[in-house]
Amino acid sequence: MKKFLSVIIAVLVVSILFSQVEVVFWHGLSRDPDKSSIDKIIAEFEKENPDIKVKVVLVPAAETDSTKLLTAVAAGTGPDLVYLDRFTVSQRAANNVLEPMEDYLKMAGINIEEMKKQFYDFAIEECIFNGKMWALPFDTDVRILLYNKKLLEKAGYSKPPKTVYEMIDVAEKLTVEGKRGRYETVGFIPWYAQGWPYTWIYAFEGKVFDKKTGKFVFATDPGVIEAYKWQKEWADRFGYEALNAFGSLQIGDLNPFTAGKLAMIVDGNWTISGLRMFAPKDFKYEITGIPTKSGHPVTWAGGWSLAIPKGAKNKEAAAKLAYFIATKGQVIYSVDTLHLPTYKPAVDDFLKKDPSQKVFVDLLDHAKTRPPLPVGALLWDKLVEARDFVLTGQKSVEQALLDAQKEVQEEYDRIMQRVGGK
Repeated sequence: MKKFLSVIIAVLVVSILFSQVEVVFWHGLSRDPDKSSIDKIIAEFEKENPDIKVKVVLVPAAETDSTKLLTAVAAGTGPDLVYLDRFTVSQRAANNVLEPMEDYLKMAGINIEEMKKQFYDFAIEECIFNGKMWALPFDTDVRILLYNKKLLEKAGYSKPPKTVYEMIDVAEKLTVEGKRGRYETVGFIPWYAQGWPYTWIYAFEGKVFDKKTGKFVFATDPGVIEAYKWQKEWADRFGYEALNAFGSLQIGDLNPFTAGKLAMIVDGNWTISGLRMFAPKDFKYEITGIPTKSGHPVTWAGGWSLAIPKGAKNKEAAAKLAYFIATKGQVIYSVDTLHLPTYKPAVDDFLKKDPSQKVFVDLLDHAKTRPPLPVGALLWDKLVEARDFVLTGQKSVEQALLDAQKEVQEEYDRIMQRVGGK
């Protein structure tokens, strides 16, 4: 009898193995705790779905560069599921690199409209192009102002600046020249760390794109122009090259902020774990919202997603895996890694693990994002390029923005005409 049961079990195991569908999943999370957490999520998925085997392939991931993915898709050797920077989803969809995720989620019995309510709005919006959903949101992040409490108090400030113009006054007192004309301490560098163009465009209530007209408007928008002129004023006042040289300094294993030399920085919530691990024990810092023109804090969020590349061999199984990772997986991942979740049901467990993260979670309901457009990467690059032209004195603010807008608009129009979008 025992022998008979053993034979039956062996037959069942073999039949399961032969009936398994293999899903190839590319991601670039090569470091722990991120990698270990993903491995744990995959193991849980396979336990719930014994008919699906997941083959994980580590592929270096970059925000705007997906050369390996594009090459693989063109050759018909792409994965079934890929970990993709969320703000590039529209661009990949427009370039026919992705399969429409929502079609395969529907096949799996997922109610798309109900599912969307489980995620933060901004994360869902980044996954939609031309009225269709092309990916599922994964983690997210926010930008904040971190400041050295001791340095501010030494200069006579009990609180950080709330407005962008107060920042210059505070920086004046905190910026001190040292030997050989180099700075000993610096109050603030607007373009340091996460001081990207979007940070200050949103701080000055600028507008980049008009959805109704399908036109970019940043070249003539008063908020955008003021944001760029404010940075130029800063560069002229404190010295663009001198500030860059200061910002690139490494004092042992410390950067200028953790070394107590840079009083304020705009950075992401992900830096907190690093500060806890590597900053000196007597280093005291506080967190607040990014100063703005109005004095009301602002932030913007980024993050990653899960998408099915064009020509994937097992699309339905890939969609099932994507849904598991984006939902149950995010609960596991956010606790393991302290990455902010986009999946709302993950928030409670996340905050139980680290209640101090509430300051970041509270920002998510009002977080802005980079415009989810099929020229998102180009737009980012051109806004940065325009800023650099302005700060180095090569172009006026107006000219730099006009040149950037012309190039981005032409590419956007070309793409939308090809895909038949509005």
